[in-house]
Amino acid sequence: MATFFYLVLMQVAVCVAIIAVIRQVLLRDTMKAVGKLREEESELAKKEDAVRKRIEDNEAEFRQKSAEAQEALVRSREAMEKEIGRNREIMLDEAKKERDRIVDEANRSKDKMRQDLVREADRKALEYAGRVYELVFSEDLGRKLDQAFLDELLAALDEMDASSITVSADTLEVQCAHGLDQPHKDRIRDLVAKKFDVTLAIQEKLAPELIAGVRLKLGSLEIDGSLANRFREAAEELKKENG
Repeated sequence: MATFFYLVLMQVAVCVAIIAVIRQVLLRDTMKAVGKLREEESELAKKEDAVRKRIEDNEAEFRQKSAEAQEALVRSREAMEKEIGRNREIMLDEAKKERDRIVDEANRSKDKMRQDLVREADRKALEYAGRVYELVFSEDLGRKLDQAFLDELLAALDEMDASSITVSADTLEVQCAHGLDQPHKDRIRDLVAKKFDVTLAIQEKLAPELIAGVRLKLGSLEIDGSLANRFREAAEELKKENG
């Protein structure tokens, strides 16, 4: 009986020891698990802090860049407004210059048209005067008037001081309303040789528009003794008299 009781006690002690050992093992594993869990929680907290700080840094950087972008936008808008203002002034100045150019061109065109009309009127007047001359003067009287104009021109040329005039020409062109006779050709050639110290061959050209008289051309030098030129000079004098 005692032995049985002793065996029971021994079994109970063994069970208690086993339970204690198991408890110790379980407690040790639990503490390790708790420690590891705490380490993971600490690491997670550190990561959360790092992520939070990164988010805060990103937000701060975003706010800074947003502010910088806003300032850059304001500066860009101001620069654009200034550029637009300068371009507007340039365009207005160019438009004003173009307007002035158009007005000036229109005025020149108007003046040119007026001058063209005046020249055309003068030309028509000379044509009309020439036509009246043809109707009024007979051919014989016309030739006599032609000779008178020629003699008058040669007399004026003979009295002219040509010492300061230099003639550079190969021929002496004589434009005449009617044909010249040989004595007049010789007289013209001799007088030109005397006045300008050149001997030139005469090149005669009929020019009915001169009406009467002749026009002498020695290179760039031109001497007009025609009735048409007298009409033009008279027309200019009348214009001056009439303002």
